[in-house]
Amino acid sequence: MSFNLEIFSLVVCLTSFLSLLFFIYKKMPILIGLPERELFPINRIKEDVAETLRMSFKQRLHLFEHSLQKNLQKSRVLFLRADNRATDWIRKLRERSDKRKSEHEAHWKDLRFTFPIKKTKAK
Repeated sequence: MSFNLEIFSLVVCLTSFLSLLFFIYKKMPILIGLPERELFPINRIKEDVAETLRMSFKQRLHLFEHSLQKNLQKSRVLFLRADNRATDWIRKLRERSDKRKSEHEAHWKDLRFTFPIKKTKAK
């Protein structure tokens, strides 16, 4: 019994297409109830611009302050994350330098004990 890849891919494609048609058929009442979309939403854009122009100064100021507050909070979180990352890097570098320093000191202590230096008496 040989496996034919073309037949298998055709069956998968056909099954996918039929399931897609089934879902569209089931959702048809919802799709019919949707409003028709404008091709060029110029009227909607004009209405939005007119509404923003009609806004009072206090409303504009309130919207500006609200967006400023959001942006400052996001930037604060970003800076705190960067600070934490930098603090972690500094801590790791200190640990690494302390480890190298202790290894370096241990090396010189070993050399001092293996090669004793005789002190001469001052005359």
